[in-house]
Amino acid sequence: MEGILDQIIKGELPEQATLAVVRGVFPLEIEDQLAALFHICEADEAMLEEARGTVAGYSEDVLKPFFQNRDQRGELLDFYLRRFLFPRSVTEVLLLNPAMPAVALAEVAPELEENVLDLVVNNQVKIQEHPPLVDALRRNPSLSVIHTQKLEEYERLLLKELVSTDEELAGKSAKEIEEEAIAEAKRFVEVFGKEKESVKSKVKKNAAEAKEKESKDQGNKEEAPRSESLKDIAGDAAKQKRPVLELIQEMSIPQKIQAAIKGDREYRGALIRDSNKLVCCAVIKSPRVTESEVEFYSNLRNVQTDVLRLIAQNREWIKNYKIVLNLVKNPRTPLAFSMKLMPRLNKADMRFLVRDKNVPEALRTLARRSIRTGK
Repeated sequence: MEGILDQIIKGELPEQATLAVVRGVFPLEIEDQLAALFHICEADEAMLEEARGTVAGYSEDVLKPFFQNRDQRGELLDFYLRRFLFPRSVTEVLLLNPAMPAVALAEVAPELEENVLDLVVNNQVKIQEHPPLVDALRRNPSLSVIHTQKLEEYERLLLKELVSTDEELAGKSAKEIEEEAIAEAKRFVEVFGKEKESVKSKVKKNAAEAKEKESKDQGNKEEAPRSESLKDIAGDAAKQKRPVLELIQEMSIPQKIQAAIKGDREYRGALIRDSNKLVCCAVIKSPRVTESEVEFYSNLRNVQTDVLRLIAQNREWIKNYKIVLNLVKNPRTPLAFSMKLMPRLNKADMRFLVRDKNVPEALRTLARRSIRTGK
């Protein structure tokens, strides 16, 4: 029957014969019949309803072997998955066929029924093949808490290895390493967006702020808040579940730059205080860093001045009043930037600034003058 299929593909089969195929009355083997329906309906959408009626008459035992065949064309499997309704057992074999395009799974993911949703959520191969599948699954109202946790884990694993080996980085400049990591992080953000701050993260941040204030009051500038139970996103951390701070201690400077840019919120929270300027500044350059994080970093008293300079130079971030206030009040902010930003403060904050002995006298004098002149 290859001759019939060839005629269908070329559009040379007579109309009456084509209609007979669509209605299932033309003598074809099931494999040829389903392939023929695909080609006919792709060429003529008007035939689809007739084709659906024909396929509905086939038993599950007839359909399943056809859709289980790993040699089937991806576009044929895509066609039947998206355009036909099948019993659960048939849908399952369609979803599980490795030849099914990941893009097709993303198309149906938001509407998949709960009883088959698990098959796609657990298909890590297809998610790696087409990362937007994660977002498509998230739009499914039947998604469970366990499913959501699984997808969050995929997000962390979908980046390449968090850091490259020393051998892979040999011969590359810090700028090259930084640019490559930024490009990869940008692609990640385009698919998944930036991280949303969890309640747990907020509690940690508040605790860190309290500890930072306590350290400042005691004059202990070296003490930095530590993050516990830090999550990992890839590579060694994903495999061994080791604390992030422990992993960071084993990294070279180039590896830390990669982790600062590609890592998640907790990697950034640890590396923002790194003594190496290239590393801590890489955190601020990361496409994954959020405005809420920058607001927190701008208030830290134990970061490099270069970090605060980068924040002050970012036009989007200094639209945030809290960031501006933090930078002006932070004694580590370069004076030129503090004085440039100070006029943006409201009168109440200027009055507090005048009494703040932690900031440079020149800044206090400028604030005093602004209050007096009203400018």
